Amino acid sequence: MRIKRNLFAGLFLILGLNIASAQVKLSFNPEKGKKYEYQTEVIQNIKQNLMGQEIPMEMTTSMTCLMEIKDKTPQEIQVQLTYQDLAYVVSGPMMKMEYDSKNPVENPTEIDKVLERAFSNFMGKSFLVVIAPDGSVKSVTAVETVAESAANTSAANWQVDAQIAAQINQQFSGDAMKNMFEQSFKMYPANAVTAGDSWNIEGTTTMNNMNTSLKTKYTLKEVSRNMATISVESDIEVEPGTGMEGKLAGTQTGTMIIDTETGLPVTSDISQNIRGTVRGQGMDVQMETTGRVKVSTKEVR
Repeated sequence: MRIKRNLFAGLFLILGLNIASAQVKLSFNPEKGKKYEYQTEVIQNIKQNLMGQEIPMEMTTSMTCLMEIKDKTPQEIQVQLTYQDLAYVVSGPMMKMEYDSKNPVENPTEIDKVLERAFSNFMGKSFLVVIAPDGSVKSVTAVETVAESAANTSAANWQVDAQIAAQINQQFSGDAMKNMFEQSFKMYPANAVTAGDSWNIEGTTTMNNMNTSLKTKYTLKEVSRNMATISVESDIEVEPGTGMEGKLAGTQTGTMIIDTETGLPVTSDISQNIRGTVRGQGMDVQMETTGRVKVSTKEVR
């Protein structure tokens, strides 16, 4: 009997060790002095139905930044990001405008030249993001300087430049960058988790005069060789801003692979589907947006 008790005790001890080792504490935790290549790509297909006429539009924004960990304390990590390349394409039934820092547009239109004048200001410029271990962004500095420089350069040329500059300012302002990085990093659980555990994160953003709220459920699927696979399921609600009424709602789903030592997303691939009706200037506009957001990070040695 004593042998059996000792055997069972040993088994329980082994099982206990296995359960403990299966737990993982995820947080934003890259080391000071490390450098990474941070890439994002956002693709949106937008359909608007106005008075029975469907107006499709596609928008693609992609960029690569050098990500340098400048300082680190238990409370926050200072991250400097420097624009390395950027591409921006908007196309619709009657227009197309594009910019690509790596592959200049052949036979550019006047609007393409506007984008060139604006976006060329970004290349090689840096901004500083302060991120807490839970992934929340405490501050973003110097982005306004870059965006305002782009706006001033383009607005000095002709009237259309000012409209495009205003859109660039919205998409690359400090608030926009804060939203983007929180969507990438504000997803860590408060406590250690094991495979099968889920946790919820809520957040709000404002972009293009629209308020967006997200309620996201994250589930740890597995951990293998310091890589955590996490599924993502979100409910999204979008409320139009001043002068408009209505609501858009939808979901996003996808998968993230997180380095458990640094907390950085090695890959993230999220699909979105949002639809609804908004009313403005006495007209109802039915909208549907399908999109895909991809993020990747890899160390630069």
